[in-house]
Amino acid sequence: MRIYVGQTRSKWLIAELAQRGYGECCVRGELPPRRHPWFYDNGAFKDWRSGAEFDAEAFERDLHDIRAHGLEPDFYVCPDKPAAPDSLEFSRSWLPHMAGMRPLYLAVQDGMPFSARVLRGFDGIFVGGTLEWKLASGERWVNLAHCCGVPCHIGRVGTGKRVRWAKRIGVDSIDSCLPLWSRDNLRQFDDAINDPQLELIA
Repeated sequence: MRIYVGQTRSKWLIAELAQRGYGECCVRGELPPRRHPWFYDNGAFKDWRSGAEFDAEAFERDLHDIRAHGLEPDFYVCPDKPAAPDSLEFSRSWLPHMAGMRPLYLAVQDGMPFSARVLRGFDGIFVGGTLEWKLASGERWVNLAHCCGVPCHIGRVGTGKRVRWAKRIGVDSIDSCLPLWSRDNLRQFDDAINDPQLELIA
């Protein structure tokens, strides 16, 4: 399971995370990444939490910079609408804008159907949505992705219990900002990553 942690400017944390081999979740507006490997997050969740519409102009600027500077993330998260029933249609509308930017992951959201058809045009699954829905459906999305021969990532997996759950269900990668908040958070995150015990209930 590949681990990504949010971006930080702390030289100490950058060194600690690099030593552990933890990659970076680089959110829209944070380019260039400060650690490698990294993936690019479109920033829709940040907008949603602040009550704002998706900032398409800022996203387009980032795409221009990525192309101009030859940046190569492990994967891109296609724009989405967190917890919205029309998120799939919105994501599909962005496919022409992201031509050639691969691998491109679909952010699945609450209520999206468990069907291989949702993956048309995408190279992987990013499990977003509300926490309750994510915990209830995460294992099914992992299984669907693997049946289709593509990877599955789950976002915002920061507590020890959720890390162990993610390991148990066989997800390919996770991300969290929680380890950045304190040394104790980082220690607990490390312990869960390295713990052979798996969590049966998230």
